[in-house]
Amino acid sequence: MFRKEFKEYGIGDTLFARLKNMEKLLDFSKFYVKFEAGNPTGTMKDRASYATLRYAKEHEFNTIAVASCGNFGASIVKLSQIFDIEPHVYIPESYHSPRIAEIERNGGIIHRAPGSYEELVELSSKEAEEKGWYNGNPGTEENSTVSFEAYETIAFEIFDELEYAPDAVSVSTSNGTCFTGVFRGFRKLFRQGKTDKIPVMIAASTTGGNPVVSSFNTGKKKVVDLSPDTIVETPENEPIVSWKSLDGQQALDALWESDGYASAVSDEIMIAFSNLLEKEEGLSVLPASAASVAAMSEYVKARATPKSKCFVSVLTSRKY
Repeated sequence: MFRKEFKEYGIGDTLFARLKNMEKLLDFSKFYVKFEAGNPTGTMKDRASYATLRYAKEHEFNTIAVASCGNFGASIVKLSQIFDIEPHVYIPESYHSPRIAEIERNGGIIHRAPGSYEELVELSSKEAEEKGWYNGNPGTEENSTVSFEAYETIAFEIFDELEYAPDAVSVSTSNGTCFTGVFRGFRKLFRQGKTDKIPVMIAASTTGGNPVVSSFNTGKKKVVDLSPDTIVETPENEPIVSWKSLDGQQALDALWESDGYASAVSDEIMIAFSNLLEKEEGLSVLPASAASVAAMSEYVKARATPKSKCFVSVLTSRKY
């Protein structure tokens, strides 16, 4: 549904490349990455932002409110120009992302407030309801539905390149929205008879805390929020650390349905893989994005069988 529209605005059809240098280092057979830096604001968020803004416009909203630590806000503000929607971005006072200046430069109206990202989701959602704005935050039924569909296009594009489903796909995971969408894209291809399997889905997150990873690795079928006090947030893990994953249940369901794997990656390992990708392949990505490659490496050593021949990591965001 979105692919034709995405092309019109330079969204999607991002680089898909085989990383032969990394194959040798990691002892993979075939290792590919889907490099989402080619989107207008350099992250996969543009897919979901476009879908959310289009839904808001279709329902006659002229103003949107979202909470963000940086990437989502920058994406919403940039793409809101397509739909002539006024964007309000709520950013925790403790965050100092370089994207804040970009948000202001592109016409975003910034609201700073104390509290965590999750608390600002609640604040911005409440103010949107009070002021008659569209609540563009993840986790609502409407936004989840259109965002999952938008992220399905990542799976479709991977399939177009390979002409088959890979054995495993890893995605850096915070709220679980992108992870779920990629899974559903491959599940849709399988149900249509276009592939012979659904890939093992690998959720990569941080030792700083993430409910999807912790719930799966403790055998839970229902996602369990973490205590905010247990979260350890750093500049490196900020895009994926969370105590409450807003689409976490759907992501957890995807892990169980795909016989998946979940990995909590330390900052040191994220940074090491980010540096490796830049040195060996010329790909500049955030450490949190490189967590997907670290998790794939862990999975291949721990669980991949001799029959597993093709692995894909989604690199969700470039450095900025």
